[in-house]
Amino acid sequence: MDSALSVENLSLTINGKSIIDDVSLTLERGSFSALCGRNGAGKSQLLRCMKGLRKPTSGRILLNGEAAEAKERMKKVALVFQSAEMQIVSQSVEKDIAFGPENLGFGRDEVRRRVDEALSLMGLEDKAKQRPQTLSGGELRKTAIAGVLAMKPDVILLDEPFANLDYPSTLTVIKALVSLHEKGYTILVVSHEAEKFLAHTDMLYVMEKGRIAEAGLSSVLYNRLPSFDVYLPREAVFRELSWLNA
Repeated sequence: MDSALSVENLSLTINGKSIIDDVSLTLERGSFSALCGRNGAGKSQLLRCMKGLRKPTSGRILLNGEAAEAKERMKKVALVFQSAEMQIVSQSVEKDIAFGPENLGFGRDEVRRRVDEALSLMGLEDKAKQRPQTLSGGELRKTAIAGVLAMKPDVILLDEPFANLDYPSTLTVIKALVSLHEKGYTILVVSHEAEKFLAHTDMLYVMEKGRIAEAGLSSVLYNRLPSFDVYLPREAVFRELSWLNA
């Protein structure tokens, strides 16, 4: 197995309260994984620790099999927040995508190459000059993803990427994630809306009270999700848990 990112015995305490308790998980290179669980289970805080935005109380995080400090993870691990607007800082789609590479000090030609590549990967070429305020919810989420892709991350983490999106926008984001997975990106999605994307994932992790309660193949564990307040349609069988089959 070829690990892109691993969490080993990670714990996080905030103001005396245990938020994450001895969590270990591994994202294999090129995998598409899901992290589900109840509100307050610790999922978003785990993502922040993995990214480098939050310092864990104990444990360690590895990139490509080697221990990585927060500074390195900030560069190599991308995090797309639930509110895409939080990550949009410029007055056009292409300028927003260029923001990250420019701040890393890359030259004009390299920045342009990265912007063009990210636009192509997200299917946003025709939106390059458009103001973010005029985009649909799905296009805005894709712009946020394109912005992190321009940083050339090893791992992409997404926190509730389908929140507050209508059907067309959700479908747009799902197709984008599936396309990135097919291109070899390592992806971890946190979402309550598992029925929308779970059929495309390799591994499933379920958090409960700060711990990993379940871990295994999505095709094996998906039907246990309702016991953790994760919605699945009653009639669903695994092969039908996709909006992309038809």
